[in-house]
Amino acid sequence: MLPPPPQSGYVGVDGVQLWYAQFGAGAPVVLIEGGLDTTDDWGDLAPYLAAHGYRAIVFDSRCQGRSTCSPAPLSYRLMARDTAALMRALHIRRAPIVGYSDGGIIGLEMAIHEPRRVVSVFAYGANANPAALRRHESAAQRQVDAASAAWSRRVYQESSPTPQDFAAIAQRIKRMWDTQPHLTRARLETIRVPVWIVDGDRDIIRRSDTEFMARSIPLGSELILPFASHYALWEYPSFFNAAVLQFLASTAVQHPGSH
Repeated sequence: MLPPPPQSGYVGVDGVQLWYAQFGAGAPVVLIEGGLDTTDDWGDLAPYLAAHGYRAIVFDSRCQGRSTCSPAPLSYRLMARDTAALMRALHIRRAPIVGYSDGGIIGLEMAIHEPRRVVSVFAYGANANPAALRRHESAAQRQVDAASAAWSRRVYQESSPTPQDFAAIAQRIKRMWDTQPHLTRARLETIRVPVWIVDGDRDIIRRSDTEFMARSIPLGSELILPFASHYALWEYPSFFNAAVLQFLASTAVQHPGSH
């Protein structure tokens, strides 16, 4: 769970109200949650980064968590624009992006379409296209997926201003998963910032897709966390947090003037 934040509020962006929170007072790092998730994704990482001298900014993507929704079709490109608008509202000129699952895809979309806002991208569990997802391939995976879906429903209903809308929102987000993203080699080759493509060695993302993204991005690197599934944030938080800290340190040379 996300601990009580020292600072939080709402920012109006393109027809929705995005809820955000900040931890720490150092160089900014923007954390983008997974699909159908909330800022609880960052319950371990946000205070960890604050303790190591960073200003961690977390927020609920549109239609998720405490943020409101709109009828606009959901897309990763739209959520990348939301993130850039939030950064402008918080006077963050540039920052590293740390994204989990859908958040990693949004980070990559930002590196393509909002490059002046992005110092670097740490993308855990991101995929380049819908075919890269290995879903329901074993009884164990189906059990994990069911538990994840139940958790998503519970946290949405506990935090959303429209708790009765979970089924409709879930359907919209799953439609996005079924049809997006479309991160082609040509698009990935336009990224000019350092990117770590990170997955667990037991992730639902096909390894060939992970390798494709890392090799297509000019400054791309690949990191595979051992014994980890798509949920490394909760399985091995110390290991995951240390990887993020190393990522931030390795790209610090590009960080000056990010406020």
